[in-house]
Amino acid sequence: MTDETQTATDNQTPRVIWWFKIYTGFLCLLYLATAAFSLYFFLSDPADIEMSATEALVLGVLLLIVSIVLFVACLLPLVLKPKPWLWTYNLILICLGMTSACILPACIPLLIFSLKPEAKRYFGKV
Repeated sequence: MTDETQTATDNQTPRVIWWFKIYTGFLCLLYLATAAFSLYFFLSDPADIEMSATEALVLGVLLLIVSIVLFVACLLPLVLKPKPWLWTYNLILICLGMTSACILPACIPLLIFSLKPEAKRYFGKV
């Protein structure tokens, strides 16, 4: 392999990075929807949801806070430049996604391909 071919190959973004960005973008949308759903607890009549006004308020606040924190956590890999620590952060997000049976089929290939040398090299890990 010549030097020109090697540098052209090194400058390409691994496909797993694009799939990871789709994954985190989907999670961002999911957490935004969850934050929007938390408004239901603020705006609905507590008798309609069979809980007291205090319970509805506490549940709405907790749901809103957790969804905003997770939204920001999933947004970071989309806006930050590749750094060695970001590779580890991405793995943590993938592993957190593995706790959900709905997202597990996407997380397993993401995890496998994120551990390959190309992905590590993209983040400056190798």
